[in-house]
Amino acid sequence: MCPPVTQNDDSSIGKAGNFMAWLIIVTGLPAAGKSTLAAWLGKQLSFHFINKDAIKEILFDVLGWSDRPWSQRLGAASVELMYYFAQTLLMAGKSIILENTFRPDLASAKLSALARQANAGTIQIICRANTEMVYQRFKQRAEAGLRHPGHLDKQIMGEGKVSLEDRPLRLDMDGEVIEIDTTDFSALHYESILAQVKAIISA
Repeated sequence: MCPPVTQNDDSSIGKAGNFMAWLIIVTGLPAAGKSTLAAWLGKQLSFHFINKDAIKEILFDVLGWSDRPWSQRLGAASVELMYYFAQTLLMAGKSIILENTFRPDLASAKLSALARQANAGTIQIICRANTEMVYQRFKQRAEAGLRHPGHLDKQIMGEGKVSLEDRPLRLDMDGEVIEIDTTDFSALHYESILAQVKAIISA
């Protein structure tokens, strides 16, 4: 399990241009490869990495887990904690990477306000993939029991692919957007994505 906030050494790249810090948002469908990419970018850029599911798993361990409504409640609490961590770090001039399957209708205004308040530049990295491929990855992950049991992946898997289809991913906020196709992990070039991010930051 990844820690909810990974602290790296500060880098001058995070304070380029007129911004005090950078807010990088990695979003996309479940099992689209967001966490792996976000954690890697955080290490390469020396940015703090905040992962919603890691926060949620800490809450599971402390408060316990049971049914789907309880999991959803802890999920909502995890998002609020993620925003709190983000605000604290950004206001201190620390650049961060947030990773989650964000709902644009709920997250756009909140993240926009955080960026404005901290004078932070924003970059969205949207992981898109074929719906069937994403579902198969999610199914394999659930059957292998790779995540905390409190996520109830097997139960969610049984509900089918409806929640994955036609799901809006792009947040309605200012800043740059990078869209990548994660259908084939072997075809992903992390160094190329890193170069795009660095180019935006240093522009």
